[in-house]
Amino acid sequence: MEKVITYTLNAGNYKAEIINYGAMIKSFYIDDVDVVLGLQDYDTFASEKGFLSQVVGPFANRISNAEFTMDGVKYKLENNRGSYNIHSGSRTFGKVFWDCIEKSDDSVTLFLHSPESAGFPGDIDTTLKYTLTCDGELKLHYTMTTTKKTPVNITNHVYFTLGKKDSRDITITLPADSYVATDREGIPTEITPVENTEFDLRKPVKVGSLRGGDFDHCFILNKDAVIKAETDDLLLTCTTDLPGVQFYTAGGMNKKEKAKDGSALVPFSGFALESEYFPNFPNRPDFKGKFLLPGEIYETETVYKLKRK
Repeated sequence: MEKVITYTLNAGNYKAEIINYGAMIKSFYIDDVDVVLGLQDYDTFASEKGFLSQVVGPFANRISNAEFTMDGVKYKLENNRGSYNIHSGSRTFGKVFWDCIEKSDDSVTLFLHSPESAGFPGDIDTTLKYTLTCDGELKLHYTMTTTKKTPVNITNHVYFTLGKKDSRDITITLPADSYVATDREGIPTEITPVENTEFDLRKPVKVGSLRGGDFDHCFILNKDAVIKAETDDLLLTCTTDLPGVQFYTAGGMNKKEKAKDGSALVPFSGFALESEYFPNFPNRPDFKGKFLLPGEIYETETVYKLKRK
């Protein structure tokens, strides 16, 4: 049986730890402060039923009715939550071991060969390079290829805390003029302007002051958007070349596992900024998405940057 291996990246006064199971971000430090929520015992990550810290692929977020039609062919997926598929079901890239193909002091490159399964067409090869810089950037660079045409929407489901016990205490700035409205199950309904709604996060706002702090929505990023999450002393920014980000404040988190500090993983224990195409895009031709073709190389990059204020 394979074992969990931790790869430590160092750059200046920053440190990050990446593990081979699920290509997860175990920690992200500035000096001695770790801003990532994680499990107390990483050897038991396989039994964790959520997607904490995992790389989610080939498809993050929801696909309605756990099926989609592509080029006249219907593909049936696992309905692993309610009537829909979320985060690729059992095929998700976060529930398997990745191979380390390169390691240096400040970077690690992991590789995963994922055979066709769980309804998604094609064998998919994914390379993920994590790079840490002296100015506090943790870069995630993904490269993917496939043997058959397939929808891809890979992301990282890392949860941040910024030293807070409650995500509602974070101040967020999310430059997005619109968001993807959803039904009760989180399935997209329509693209909606944020103007005059509780989804207007374009100026700094305390998360808990809107919607009781409960967000689990895809925001459509403005051009050159820099997302900011901050406390009195720390600032985390997120930039990406993807058109959206799922802002999730973990209102549904309620797990038996313990966090790294021994505390319970209760609702609002952390927040996620999941860079992505729009959820359910295989069923919505009006939504931005990516269908990867054989012979094509798909690349995307997301950067989290941490600093003291």
